Amino acid sequence: MIEKFESMLNWEKSPEQVPGKFAFCAPANQDFWQVWRADKLSVKALGISCKPSAGRDWLVTWIRDNDFSVPALPVEAFVAAPLPEHIKFSPEQLAILEHARSGEGNFIVRARAGSGKTFITVLAFGQASEAVQVYGIFGKRNQKEAEEKIKDKRVTIKTLHSIGFMFIKQNWRNAQPNDRVEWDRVEAVVGANAPDDVRNAVHRLVGFGKNIFVSVPSVDELVEVCEERQIDADAYEGASMGGWVLSKLAACAQRVMELSMKKDSMNRISFNDMVWLPVAMNWVRPVFQFGIIDEAQDMNAPQLEMARRCVSGRLGVVGDDRQCIFGFRGAMLNSIDYMKEVLNAKEFGLTITRRCPKAVVELVKPYVPDYQAADDAPEGIVRDASHAELMLAVPGDAILSRANAPLMPICLRLLRKGISARIEGRDIGAMLLKLVEKMKANSVPNYIARVQAHWDRALARLKNVKDSESKIEAANDLHETLLAIAQDAKSVQDIKDRCENLFQDSDKSPRPAVVLSSVHKAKGLEWNKVFAIRSTLLRPGCESREEENIYYVACTRTKNELVFVSDPPKED
Repeated sequence: MIEKFESMLNWEKSPEQVPGKFAFCAPANQDFWQVWRADKLSVKALGISCKPSAGRDWLVTWIRDNDFSVPALPVEAFVAAPLPEHIKFSPEQLAILEHARSGEGNFIVRARAGSGKTFITVLAFGQASEAVQVYGIFGKRNQKEAEEKIKDKRVTIKTLHSIGFMFIKQNWRNAQPNDRVEWDRVEAVVGANAPDDVRNAVHRLVGFGKNIFVSVPSVDELVEVCEERQIDADAYEGASMGGWVLSKLAACAQRVMELSMKKDSMNRISFNDMVWLPVAMNWVRPVFQFGIIDEAQDMNAPQLEMARRCVSGRLGVVGDDRQCIFGFRGAMLNSIDYMKEVLNAKEFGLTITRRCPKAVVELVKPYVPDYQAADDAPEGIVRDASHAELMLAVPGDAILSRANAPLMPICLRLLRKGISARIEGRDIGAMLLKLVEKMKANSVPNYIARVQAHWDRALARLKNVKDSESKIEAANDLHETLLAIAQDAKSVQDIKDRCENLFQDSDKSPRPAVVLSSVHKAKGLEWNKVFAIRSTLLRPGCESREEENIYYVACTRTKNELVFVSDPPKED
């Protein structure tokens, strides 16, 4: 394609100066527009841009590594960004930076909690010589933080969803995110008169399907997802009520996913389409020359495929396999090892933490043996306390539990004592609100009875599915949370108000408060003092790699003091 563009336009030297590069410009012509419209991303990957210009309709600019008439610049022409002189880098850090500067092939970095992975990742981009780079991250909050730290114009900073949207726009030019489209697809498949419970079940199943599979799954695979995620429309399973058994829900979800692969009449796509659709449609192409993907341990199968396919040159994958705790959402529990094998990647480690106290590092070493505390890390405090000490928590502290259910009564008690408190996770509150509304209760006692009936049905169904113990445990946490949120409530509206008001996100809540959080929601956050409800962590009889990971994440959220709290007395 390079040779094609060299002869396509009437190039001249551009007055634009780019250090270490050659710049050319030319007026656009019909041949150029034909190629641009057909494959704009690949053209941009060559360093070509097109903008309107005074005196000319459109001006094409080409930033190249070489002149049209001279050989390519030697590798030595690229000058890596200088490393901060005041930083004493560890051998681990220097090895990663050296590979980014001159190493060959893909690489993975197993970066332990508080080991400075973001700091090293930012520096790694400045060491890499490739002209078109990408930093793939999770979430808008992380994107904003990265944009503040990375000023290298060669680096595109995108969430995996926005990378996927880029490929969708190339094929469906006018596509726009609008989650209403998924509900419209569901209605088109199940019918306009289908009960709300049926619509909700199919909608949830489609969401999980697009976060687990890289193409349209079979009905049997979707039935298994129903069983694992407790998705049903049990009130409408009888023949007289429509026969909405799991296989029928799964067949409808499959048709919705097939419908998602056809262009909507209003050019809408859903949020879940943004990664799944370009992977399922095979639209992802290698448009970046170098890339680093962060938080890779939490990636699901479509995200992994997106990362693998969009980079033509070296790809780096950064994550902590011992922080993999989102299997229930579709994340691959072995994603780091999977990417190492698929990419034939060289492995590096970041095992030394300055953030986490030495006492915490020693506490989790039996589960993460390579974890080390830097010499200048704080000593820290790890101690036990009674449940009553939770009422001494102050804004700025955190209270962590493996499950959500134990947090609700603690939060309510803190609020009654006049202590500002909230529960991490606005999305959890939204999910609970939908379930409360689904109960259609007319009083608090009626609500409690309906929650119990819902649990009884779920328990009867889950006893016969595979891996029933973990699924029953998840269902029980939800059941107990639905009951806990009704504690001392005066009305059903009071319960709904709690769902909306008590759950917030740390990055969107300016008011100081004691933050109560599940370990899953606490991931990526940190506090000076953390209370951990001991009985919810490393529970006897529930030993597993994921249980160990949850314990590790919980312990490493503190920068100073970790307090293990016992269960409340029975009369509390």
